[in-house]
Amino acid sequence: MFGLLLLVCSTLAAVDVNSADAAALESLPGIGPGKAQAILAWREANGPFASLEDLDKVDGIGPSTLANLSGQVSFGKGASPTPASAAAPVAKTAAAPAAAAPADTAGCPVNINTAAADGLQTLPGIGASKAAAIVQHREEHGAFASCDGLDDVNGIGPATLAGLRTCCVVK
Repeated sequence: MFGLLLLVCSTLAAVDVNSADAAALESLPGIGPGKAQAILAWREANGPFASLEDLDKVDGIGPSTLANLSGQVSFGKGASPTPASAAAPVAKTAAAPAAAAPADTAGCPVNINTAAADGLQTLPGIGASKAAAIVQHREEHGAFASCDGLDDVNGIGPATLAGLRTCCVVK
């Protein structure tokens, strides 16, 4: 009986994304091994997550995953991660370029109407899957009138959009 109670309580507890390991992250709805590794890599490269919206910066996590995670995660201080400048290189699929730090503007500006997927990935918060979604949206709907049009792209929300405004152009 105690074991069952312990299992129920642990199931109801929110997962702290700032201290959870891969197995704990994989227990969340919509998070498999790939997304768990992407979360860990982003956290290692950029520091702790402050809110649910911060998870949108992780490659492969979009609005539907965020909706599934609402109420399932918490954002404690977690361990103090190594800053990106001192960390080991992070795999490209883990959205390492997601840090919207002012010093990360070396590849700026990026024209979202002409850049290929690899060029779009130099934008803060844009990894391989979001870059592919931008290209697909552009092919299906035409050129973007402004950078705010990226809000219509699946997987790009207000947090990502705010982070890339310093580099985005639509000439």
